[in-house]
Amino acid sequence: MVDWDLVDKRRAKGWDWERVAADPKVGFTADPSAGEPGRALRSLYYQRRSRSQRTGDDSKAGGAGPEAPSPERTFGRIALAGYVLVPLVGAWFVIALAIPSPVGAYVPAIPYLAFLLAIAGIVLAYGLLRSQERWNRSFRNAAISGLVVGVVIAGAFGGIALLSGCPTLTSNTTSVAATAVGSGPSGSNPGLWEHASNSEWTSNGVPMLFFYGSIACPYCSASSWAMATALRAFPSSTLGGWAYGHSDNNPDDIPDTPEIILANAYESSPYVGLHVDESTNDAVISAPSTPSCTDSSYVSTYDSTGSIPFVVIGGQYIHVGTLVDPTALRTTPGDASSSPLNATQVQDEINAQNGTAWEYISPEVYVIEALICHLNGNQPTSIAQIPQVATILKGLG
Repeated sequence: MVDWDLVDKRRAKGWDWERVAADPKVGFTADPSAGEPGRALRSLYYQRRSRSQRTGDDSKAGGAGPEAPSPERTFGRIALAGYVLVPLVGAWFVIALAIPSPVGAYVPAIPYLAFLLAIAGIVLAYGLLRSQERWNRSFRNAAISGLVVGVVIAGAFGGIALLSGCPTLTSNTTSVAATAVGSGPSGSNPGLWEHASNSEWTSNGVPMLFFYGSIACPYCSASSWAMATALRAFPSSTLGGWAYGHSDNNPDDIPDTPEIILANAYESSPYVGLHVDESTNDAVISAPSTPSCTDSSYVSTYDSTGSIPFVVIGGQYIHVGTLVDPTALRTTPGDASSSPLNATQVQDEINAQNGTAWEYISPEVYVIEALICHLNGNQPTSIAQIPQVATILKGLG
C-alpha cells in the first residue's frame, strides 16, 4: 500500500519522483511493464488525485483526499523560485555590469538589477531558512535553468540596444594627465577627468561635447562657464541658443549661482559639436531625461548615481561632478553665504582674463580645450599652442 501522505511530504521537500519511488517507506512497487518507477508513481499519483476530486469520496481513491499544501511544501516552492531568480538576475547583472552598453543601456546593472538581485536573494534565503531541504536535484535544475535564462535575457537586451543604435562602451576608465591642471587657485580639485577606450562620439565628423545637468543646480551653473568659454574659443565657431541665468535660490544649495543656460544651446564649429540634456526647472534640482539611447548609455555606464553635472567629450573623456567651485562666483570667493556675482560680472572677468572667478574657471577651460584639440589631432594650432593647453597636450601624449 502506497503511503500517499508520505509521498506528499517527500515532494514538499523537493524530492524528484524517481527518488520518492525508490524510498522503501513509501511502499511503492512498480509494475515492470510500466517503465521508470518514478514516472509510474507520478502517473498513479495524479490519477488518484483526479478520481478523488471527481467523486469527493476519499475512500474510493484509496487514501486521504486532496489536502492544502503543507507549509514545508510551500517553503520548498519559495526556495525553488529563489534558485531560479538568483542565477537569472545574477547572470544578467554581471553581464550588464561588464558590458554596461549595450546590455545595460535600458536596464542598468546599478541600481536596477542590483535591487532585483537583492530581492531574489531575500526570496531564496527565506525559502531555505524555512525548508528542510537545502539542495537537491530540483534545486540544481532550477539554478541551471535560471542561469541560462539570465544569459538569454541579457543577450536579448544587448541585441535590442545594438539594433537601436546604442554604442558599445567599456566600464573601465583611467585618470588622465589633464587632472593635475584642473585645480583652482586654492589648490582644491573639483573632480577627475577619466579616459575610456571607446569609439569616438562624433557629430558631422567632429568630437561631441555632451553636457548632462540642471539649470537649478549651482554646480552645473558654475561649470557652464568653463564649457561655454572653451566652446567659444575655437576659431570659425559659434555658440548659439544660450542665455544668462542663475541656479535656484535655495539657501542650502549655494543660491543664485550665475550661469550660462545651455539647455537650447548649439555649437556650429569645424572642431566640436554640442549635445545637451539639461533640466529647465529653475526651482528644483533634478536630473534631466535622456531622450536617446546614446545619452542613456553614457549616463548609465559612467554616472549610474545620476550625479550632475556630467560631461563627456568625444565619448572618451568623462567628468562626473562640478568643473568649477560655485563658491568662487561670490563677492567673497569661497564664502557661500556671501552675495553671488551676477552673470555680467563673471563674463567681464572672463573677457579680461583677470579676477578670482576667471582664476577658478580658466583651469577647466584649458582642460576642455586640450581634450578637444587632442581628439582633433592637436588642431587647431591657435588653441593647441596656448601655453596652458600645450602643457596638458604633452601630458596626454
